[in-house]
Amino acid sequence: MRSWHLSWKHLWAEDSLAAFRDRIAQHLCVFSAVLLLPFTINHLLMGRHMLGTIILLAQGVLFVNGYSLRHGRATPVPMWIMVLAFCSAVVASVLGQGLDTVVWAFPALFIGYFLLPRRQAQLVSLLLVVAVPVAVFSVAGTASAVRALAALVLTLAMINVVLSVIGELQVALVQQAITDPLTGAWNRRHFDELLVQMQAPPVPGTNGASRPPNVLLALDIDHFKAVNDRHGHAVGDAVLKALVQLVNQRKREGDQLFRTGGEEFVLLLPRIRLDDARRVAEELRQLVENTELAPGLRVTVSIGLSPQVPGQVASPWLAAADGALYEAKRSGRNRVVMAPVAA
Repeated sequence: MRSWHLSWKHLWAEDSLAAFRDRIAQHLCVFSAVLLLPFTINHLLMGRHMLGTIILLAQGVLFVNGYSLRHGRATPVPMWIMVLAFCSAVVASVLGQGLDTVVWAFPALFIGYFLLPRRQAQLVSLLLVVAVPVAVFSVAGTASAVRALAALVLTLAMINVVLSVIGELQVALVQQAITDPLTGAWNRRHFDELLVQMQAPPVPGTNGASRPPNVLLALDIDHFKAVNDRHGHAVGDAVLKALVQLVNQRKREGDQLFRTGGEEFVLLLPRIRLDDARRVAEELRQLVENTELAPGLRVTVSIGLSPQVPGQVASPWLAAADGALYEAKRSGRNRVVMAPVAA
């Protein structure tokens, strides 16, 4: 089982709220604007017109930002300015109104992480952790400043630990969603999503030459049903796992292996010359043929190879690889067949 290791690098770099930040910011802006209304009314009634006006303007900005986010627009006032203004107001409150207002420093820490990317929130929170105790020291002395510093540091640490655990959980969930649980290869869902993004535009290289194409190798274990029928599904599963390990040992670092069916796999070879792709396919075929994937059991694979034509979308590219694989099956199995290359 994977251990929950939280390094300082993780605490600094992860941003588990990134995908939800606009929605959080939208609700937080509107809620904060409403929450500030009693303070605005109180200050205006008590004759503190300047302070009441400042808070009223802040409410207006919050409403406008929330409305912009609601309609998918950029906020007129950047969120980092809003957060810095709130933190500055907290420090000013401590200096002007005394120790009781320190409590506002704690929601300020949380709000920074809700509204800003994690790295920006770290910087703002560190500034707040330094500025608030300094302000407390100036109005209440050393003992109160030390207590404020300890409470803020503990709160900051817990925020980062919780966000890092959430980030780890998100990674684990994504891995489960796109990984084949038996073999550890990427699954068909991840393969389909990746292919959608892989339309290949014609990219001219040096002296007008095209860059090497992406290549698909469609692999299928020959007579795999007979393996299951004769030796049982446990042995069949062991063969599948051993095949994936074998391919992982041979493939390049950037190559990706997908399990697309029961005994069917696709190996994606990005930016590789056709001669090199053919050599990889042939080496894999021979490697499988000469290796016992289960005690006393050897199998063979048929491989269909298809380069991606510049500008070609995923469907015909995959269909060409499948067609080459079927041809390898029809012509005797345990061989590599390359799809015809369009002119």
